Amino acid sequence: HRSRPEQRSSRNGSRPPPVFAASMAQTMAFVEALYEALGRVGVHKTQCDYDTARGIMLMNVGRGADGSSRVVPVASLAAQYVSCPSDAVRAEFLAVAVEAFGQGAADVPRQLEACGVNLLPQLWTVHKIATTQLSLGDLDELPHCGLHGEHVSLTQGADPDGAQLGVVLVFEFVRSAAGGSLSLPVETPVLVSDLRRWGVSFVEALRRALDNLRSRTKGGPAPEKRWEHHPSGCGQSAWCDRFDAARAALLPALVAKRRRPDGQPEAGGQVVAFATPSCALTTTSKNALGLCFLGDTLHTKIAAPTIGGVPSLHQLLSTTPYRLLKMKDNGADGEARHPLNQKAGEGFVWRWMQYSPGGPPLRALGEFSVPVDADEVDAILNAAETGRHVPVFRGGEVGGASASSAPTFAWKKEAANALFKAGDYVKAIAAYDAALNVMPPPSDVEAAVAHANAAQALLKLAESDEPRRAPIAAEALRRAARAGQLDPGYAKAHARCAIACDILGEAEAAAEFRARAAACGSSVGPDSSSSGAVVGKADTVARTAATPLKSGVPKGAGAAAAELEAHHHQNEAAHAEKREA
Repeated sequence: HRSRPEQRSSRNGSRPPPVFAASMAQTMAFVEALYEALGRVGVHKTQCDYDTARGIMLMNVGRGADGSSRVVPVASLAAQYVSCPSDAVRAEFLAVAVEAFGQGAADVPRQLEACGVNLLPQLWTVHKIATTQLSLGDLDELPHCGLHGEHVSLTQGADPDGAQLGVVLVFEFVRSAAGGSLSLPVETPVLVSDLRRWGVSFVEALRRALDNLRSRTKGGPAPEKRWEHHPSGCGQSAWCDRFDAARAALLPALVAKRRRPDGQPEAGGQVVAFATPSCALTTTSKNALGLCFLGDTLHTKIAAPTIGGVPSLHQLLSTTPYRLLKMKDNGADGEARHPLNQKAGEGFVWRWMQYSPGGPPLRALGEFSVPVDADEVDAILNAAETGRHVPVFRGGEVGGASASSAPTFAWKKEAANALFKAGDYVKAIAAYDAALNVMPPPSDVEAAVAHANAAQALLKLAESDEPRRAPIAAEALRRAARAGQLDPGYAKAHARCAIACDILGEAEAAAEFRARAAACGSSVGPDSSSSGAVVGKADTVARTAATPLKSGVPKGAGAAAAELEAHHHQNEAAHAEKREA
């Protein structure tokens, strides 16, 4: 599981190089080159309005006879432009972009029949639908619906994280450059004005678009090759043509029929992440390692803002996992049935619901969670490698009152992680302690992660404060040792104990903690009976090597740091009481 997925194949089977976001200077250079090329086809700079914040350009040259604007995705075009291997290829790419946007080749055709197989359904977040509708104003409307054809309220579109998805129609324009090694795909959304001109309803056009998607699916990889499987059992869609997520969501039988190539049976229901337009991930709710790989790929790779320190250009669609269900069919049959109300057998239809382990409506036992960060991934893998129970991280019931009124451990830990990443270590420590105080209290494994992270924050503080390094390191040792006591197989906890001992000049204790960290990677489970002795050693080292933290706080930390030790011990006592209860 610890190996990472390779760069995915493109639609024609080649492996495209990774595309990273262009710098501001590179983007502006592309914009100037685009202005010059547009001028040669009669589109003047005064007709273009470049929005640097959104990375798009509004081109007021009209769509056919309608007189509305074209939207040019400058940010993504610039990234492809700067990745071109030569000036000749860049010039060819620029010519294709001018054809698409300056000359209108990517405009929605005026006749429905002219769309051919390029009229397709696409998944957008409700946030994107709402912002697009806002940009259209009173000039036009963007027709859309929910995953099952239901009405979607755009008042919920303020959440940009993709928790709610909708369906739109697009006209696909694709041109190749550099002998086919470079592709410029453009998806132009179909508007209400297009439907009126065609003389059809949104549902009628959607039915045709779904037929096109089914035909393209059948013409793609064979059924046994539609999902590329990781050894964990997690499958990743293999079409890679920007409609993978739409396929998985709108043709759910593709997910239901997925089988592992090794023939191993899979317990639980199907869980899917519509990660990007070209990537859907799926496994089952009782496959802990499959869900771990799904969460790791989704949150630490695809959703990561940088790759190797370079800004990434992943078209993140949604980080919300969905559960595929069969539910009783109370709808109409025949032509009256909405094309997205798809049958799952006699008397049943397919339905998507946001996933939470053991959540409604099934309340199934034995389900596992999708990790949302590297700490949760490590906790799951450490448990699996040492033969212990795999932790289930709580995220609150989807849509339940508790989700909005009672923040859970996972939410508070995420807030603490954000403070840590921002370098605000004192506030991060306080936030980790707040996470430990939630009700119901976190599990031992969850609490161990919070203590170990607090220890790491203290070690960061110790790096920058020479006069107070010893007492800060002593507190880090106590926190890391507590993490090791709660989860004896947690290698990071023991490793951080070792670092603290190094600072305190305790070489023998540091060596012992490093040995325990190394032992955590073996297949034999740790001897939990020794955890108390290790914590005792840590307490002894901390007491003898440094004075307790009182007023000796890191410079610039303020009143919050001065109260750090006092409220930490209060939290420890409160947490112990809640665990006993």
